Amino acid sequence: MSASAQVIWVNEFHYDNAAADLGEFVELAVPSSFTALSTATLTLYNGNDGSSYGAHTLDTFTVGGTLGGYTFYSKLITGIQNGAPDGFALDVSGTVLQFLSYEGTFAATSGPAVGLNSVDIGVSESDPGTAVGSSLGLSGTGSSYADFTWAVFALDTAGQINAGQTLTPVPEPREYALIAGAGLLGFALIRRQLLKRA
Repeated sequence: MSASAQVIWVNEFHYDNAAADLGEFVELAVPSSFTALSTATLTLYNGNDGSSYGAHTLDTFTVGGTLGGYTFYSKLITGIQNGAPDGFALDVSGTVLQFLSYEGTFAATSGPAVGLNSVDIGVSESDPGTAVGSSLGLSGTGSSYADFTWAVFALDTAGQINAGQTLTPVPEPREYALIAGAGLLGFALIRRQLLKRA
């Protein structure tokens, strides 16, 4: 996982439940100092052919709680596809931070993740096995995506920290303000320099 994947990550989502799907959403964990909301985009992917079928910039999400230097943004998205497999990519200014999938893996054939292979999160939802109001989300302790593991939750917490999740303060939040224009290499160098000062 690249250093950039620590900046913004998919923290929780819901896509399938018994009977008609209700309350489908995606939640992102975002450093509170990150203000270039329109540069971050969640793109939905159809795993059957690898094509994208919808895109949502962070400035269209609802602002939720803030904890440990991160703010949780969530958005209700009707029609998130039910897998076998499907997924989504998260990018900032065209640089893909994550390309995640559920119920299998696939290669993107369009959109920001074109040419990339998805990473299966390892947990899933189903009809009729999943109850309305449940979700998939990250659990554990840390300050980056790699610190957490995916789990199944009986009750979703859209816009708030997940059950069993503890966020530790992010180091030097000013490092994130430069991501929109720094590029991947520039961001990695900035991060390394700032962490040395801590």
